[in-house]
Amino acid sequence: MMKHVRRDAHKGMRVTLFAICLIFLSSCTQTGTQIGTSLTLCCPGDYENYQAFGLEVVDMPIFLRDYVTEEFDAVFQGKGLSRDDRFNDIRVVMSYRHINLDPDTEDIDPFIRVESISSELRYIARIDVNIYETRSNDLVWAGTISRIHQVSPGEYMHEDRAKPSFYQAFSTLMADYPTQ
Repeated sequence: MMKHVRRDAHKGMRVTLFAICLIFLSSCTQTGTQIGTSLTLCCPGDYENYQAFGLEVVDMPIFLRDYVTEEFDAVFQGKGLSRDDRFNDIRVVMSYRHINLDPDTEDIDPFIRVESISSELRYIARIDVNIYETRSNDLVWAGTISRIHQVSPGEYMHEDRAKPSFYQAFSTLMADYPTQ
């Protein structure tokens, strides 16, 4: 009798542990348009003397470029800086990269979909934001926004839903950047 009680308790614990793991894993997946942020360097700059910023975009897919820079511009101008790509105190470099999560699809570019490819793609889309002081070329601020994507064949980017998410991600990333 005691063996059955232990076995049932052990079985119940495994089921409970499995359920907890499922809940944890599902809470870790990004759904909708949620974008994560990570601040990697803060505050070695002379922020009160920065008035204008220039913006450079590196390896950004064309369809992302305009509205990602628009949303970043809006957030950064809200900090009291104006954009001037020729004469500026700081230079913002936003660079894009993606990391495929499945070895079988590692060589597939998620933005160039050939109709004969029927694989679902899972990758991390990442934008690094590095801010350099123009005069010294010193890195004075850095962070990353990223999102895990799961894309089925035939899906496309939903820009209208993504724009507010980019704005929110940049706002969160730049929250501690001093306001002028």
